[in-house]
Amino acid sequence: MDGKIACPQCGSNNLIAKFKASYVYSYRIGEHAPEGENKDEFLPFLFDNREKVDSKEYLECENCRATFPCDFNEDTRGVSMTILQKAIRSDHTIDPEFYG
Repeated sequence: MDGKIACPQCGSNNLIAKFKASYVYSYRIGEHAPEGENKDEFLPFLFDNREKVDSKEYLECENCRATFPCDFNEDTRGVSMTILQKAIRSDHTIDPEFYG
């Protein structure tokens, strides 16, 4: 990643991108359970369905713990510098504009 960003609260460049999510896991039981699964015990990795019910994406300053909302693109495996700069600037701008 090119460029540097800094926390507007304290000036630190020790920022961490965080993605927090809550899921509801469903397990079929009884006669509808897959053969040999979920009959005697519920193993966390043998769920039948997983539904994301909430998520929060943000940058956090490791120095002062200030947080900045940030929308990560789940289709790309990473976070671009433009996204990070947008998150930092949007806290201090009424209508942030970004190019690139």
